[in-house]
Amino acid sequence: MTTAAETPAQEYDRLSYEYRRLLNLPDRSPEQEARLQQVYARLRAIRATPPDGYTLPTAAAQLVAHAEAHGWQALVHWPAPGYDGDVSVHLKIGRRAAPGELEYARSDMWIYELTWHSRDCPPGKLRLFGRILARTPQNPATHEAPSVRAVREVIAAHPEPA
Repeated sequence: MTTAAETPAQEYDRLSYEYRRLLNLPDRSPEQEARLQQVYARLRAIRATPPDGYTLPTAAAQLVAHAEAHGWQALVHWPAPGYDGDVSVHLKIGRRAAPGELEYARSDMWIYELTWHSRDCPPGKLRLFGRILARTPQNPATHEAPSVRAVREVIAAHPEPA
């Protein structure tokens, strides 16, 4: 956790260094593995926190809620603390298919990646930026997804099996 004298940027840098060090150990002890998971969880929490003056765009928040309601996982990445460039938020939404769930597939996962960016927007505002990237069981190579609505439809059509 952050100490009184440590800024969020310093904490992020310290944890990033520790994460890389632990990740590159050839043989991690159970204690080191547990610490790696703790550090990773804290880094994810830091990156899930929007910078001052920003919130997750409504369409992004609704997509995350929709995905999680259907058993999918969502990862939200804001810029690391201390970053002073244009603000963006990157969403990665996906899940693995259960064994036997898909009859004709070349992969066992769905992954969608979307980015909202502040470029050419008023302060505090973000807009969908670039293409929506997808990897699906039928097409495991990274390709363009048609729309946020189409992603929502795929999620609804393929909820996590109970």
